[in-house]
Amino acid sequence: MDIQLIQHHLNPLSRKMFGEIQLHEEIDSTNADALRQLREGKVGNWIVLATSQSAGRGRRGRQWLSPKNAGIYISLVRLFEVNADALQALSLVTALSLRQALAKLGINDLSLKWPNDILHHKKKLAGILLELQQSADHCHVVFGVGINIALPEGAIEKIDRAVTDIAAICKEQDPTSSIPDSNRIIAELVNEMSANLEKYLDQGFVPFQALWNQADCYLDCDIVIENSSSRTIGKSLGVDESGGLILQSANGTKSVHGGEIFPSVHELP
Repeated sequence: MDIQLIQHHLNPLSRKMFGEIQLHEEIDSTNADALRQLREGKVGNWIVLATSQSAGRGRRGRQWLSPKNAGIYISLVRLFEVNADALQALSLVTALSLRQALAKLGINDLSLKWPNDILHHKKKLAGILLELQQSADHCHVVFGVGINIALPEGAIEKIDRAVTDIAAICKEQDPTSSIPDSNRIIAELVNEMSANLEKYLDQGFVPFQALWNQADCYLDCDIVIENSSSRTIGKSLGVDESGGLILQSANGTKSVHGGEIFPSVHELP
């Protein structure tokens, strides 16, 4: 990764919004580092990057495997001057931004799993972890993104779910193609995020609703939603104007704002 090359591909809005980029050879977690800086009093917008993580984190306390130069490990820190309740759909906006960025670089046929996973043929390509740091005066969101670029041999077997990487997708789409440069992927992600965050703050999730539903991997499918206290079976009807998942169950239709989706019947390999 090269900070100057990343900055070269950033558009003016992105340079203004995320002017500072920090790059580490190895770190425990880009999100953890960003949160430490916030607790120490740092204010504003910046980016934390790492070529490897020793303690990468996913949602629900899962480990995110982060071998050196095998993926993109990035956290974007953004200061917001709105109530935290107004930010609840940002994980979906982040997933859409990454999908749009990868499409610009020729990585297509990607779907979304609510609330924030990027899939290719139902194999996980990227994950997102948003963390909020709030004080009396400031509300920051740390947007953690992990993208599998070229996982080393044997690494996939260590992961407890079906995963893929950019290298495998490129080989499938065109065996003669090369993997997009990581600096360009990072810059395109930041460009899409910068524009979409501005749109979200101005218009809410409404402009993103149809885009999400068009890419939703489990739209109109029977699913199970699990969280720390409940398990609900129903049919996914997509997301509503707030980013909540519309679930049709035996008890009626409701909007769900937390949990993890699983197919209601385990699919055959």
